[in-house]
Amino acid sequence: MHMGTAKWYYAAGSAWVPFDDQSQLQIESLWRTSNAAWIYINAFRAKAYVNGPALYVTCNGHNYPIARK
Repeated sequence: MHMGTAKWYYAAGSAWVPFDDQSQLQIESLWRTSNAAWIYINAFRAKAYVNGPALYVTCNGHNYPIARK
C-alpha cells in the first residue's frame, strides 16, 4: 500500500483490527465503486461477504462493522 493510503479495519469486540494488504485493496475497490462481493479474508481464513457502501463484513453468520481510516 502507498504512504498516505487509507486503511480498512474491522471491529473485533472493542478493538479495530486492520485487514491484510490483499483484502485492503479489494475492500477499497468495493467501497469506491459502491459494490459488495465475496472475497477471501486471511484473518477469517474464509470467504466473507463485504458490503462496501454499508460498511460491514459478514463471515460465518457474524456481521462485523468496518471502517476506513
